Amino acid sequence: MRPVNVYTAEPRHRVTRRDLLKRALLLGITLSSSGTLLAACRREPAAAPTPAPPAPATPAPATPAPAGTPQVGAAPVVTLDFTIWTFDRESVQGYIEGWQEANGGKYTARLSDIDWGQYHDTMVANFVAGNMPDIMYVSDHWLAEWASAGWLVPLKDVFPAEEVDKLAEGMFPYAIAGMTFEDQLYGLPYYADPIGFIYNTRHYKEAGIDKDPETWDDVLEHARTIKQKGIAQYPIGFGWSQDEPFSIEVVTAMLMSRGEEFFDDNLDPTFLKPNSTLEQHIRWVKTALDEGLMNPESLQRDGVADGQAMMAGVQTYGMTRASGMAQWQTSTESAEAGNFKLIPNPGETHQTLGFVRFYGVTKKLAERDQTAKEAGWSFMYYFAGPGPNGDWPVVKAWVRKWGLGFGPMELFQDPEVRELFGKWTDVDVLEQIAKTARARKLTPWYPSWDVFTRAELQRAYLGQVSVEEAIKNIADQWEQLRKEFEG
Repeated sequence: MRPVNVYTAEPRHRVTRRDLLKRALLLGITLSSSGTLLAACRREPAAAPTPAPPAPATPAPATPAPAGTPQVGAAPVVTLDFTIWTFDRESVQGYIEGWQEANGGKYTARLSDIDWGQYHDTMVANFVAGNMPDIMYVSDHWLAEWASAGWLVPLKDVFPAEEVDKLAEGMFPYAIAGMTFEDQLYGLPYYADPIGFIYNTRHYKEAGIDKDPETWDDVLEHARTIKQKGIAQYPIGFGWSQDEPFSIEVVTAMLMSRGEEFFDDNLDPTFLKPNSTLEQHIRWVKTALDEGLMNPESLQRDGVADGQAMMAGVQTYGMTRASGMAQWQTSTESAEAGNFKLIPNPGETHQTLGFVRFYGVTKKLAERDQTAKEAGWSFMYYFAGPGPNGDWPVVKAWVRKWGLGFGPMELFQDPEVRELFGKWTDVDVLEQIAKTARARKLTPWYPSWDVFTRAELQRAYLGQVSVEEAIKNIADQWEQLRKEFEG
């Protein structure tokens, strides 16, 4: 394979209608002449603590909120269309009003929201139909697809390059990597988080274990002790149902902690060599299942159910977005509140996956006049940046209300943030995990490969196929999708 940039996906040309149809087939979707898109793939859960309801057969239209109306004789208010997935819409509307007040009423935004389960496919349908917002929520695993199609545009195509660079230079590297395609930055963080490894300290104390697990073998050995002493029937558990898109991120984080993720810098599989990190991972899971250390329901349940098992105290180990630990540690619904500890991932490198959800800019804003672009930068600076008063108004609001992770590195030194995060974890440990977290390598065909791989991993875990056969099938699927996409 020819070398490519780590975050580049071929082809480099702009996508034609024919390319789009090919891409739709790769993603398992259908485009009609009206641009309607039907899909069967669930996408990764948003920051909300409960899952979105199932998507209907036909994507529902976004629900807009009325924009501000200028007074008679006043200068026209510049209105931006802003689309989000449905999560705490009321707060977002309040942030828009705060931004409008801060800019003196010159700019406002018309808010639309779409259920998470429908978000990707509804937006693609809207893109194809030429109906798009100016600014929108984007997930890192959609960036390659949407940017290569020309629907999202690089920030520097719309906003002053020096201003973009100034704001971006203070972000965590994994967040920047997750918002970068073909060496260009496409967004600024809405929230960002590493995948965290968490264990129950009460279980460890009762088992007489006085040190953190350093390796995945340590996890197995400690789990054996905990099980033998009757503290937990299944110390190990995950939310790895085939319908749980977050599962592939947890697996990727586990591979990274062993030294390699699924793909190298050329986007070639890393797992075809003997004793690859993927082979080690599969054999580790099989051992945990075979010895009765891992709850077999892990392969049928989602991440919410996994978190409930942790909070109920029937499970010792859990992996989730790091800031998700706040609910486990402080919720009145958690029987184990105060008993959880976040540590670097076990493994040779102790690294983990970091992911980002961000504010992206569409070609609609790029094609508007300079006044609209100035409104767009004002919006980005208020929502993703320090705002006019330097107090990070929206970023810190999300920290206060939901404990969400963030992109700006400097906020780990903010006294209020340290106090809030300190209620549920060691802030210095969390900061170090975030500093060393890595973004995964993503391509436009990754979503289709992801769905296949989740199912194939389950077959390997359960012994329905050999480890070697599963690894070959996963690699073959990647290469097949790559060839179909690249043509």
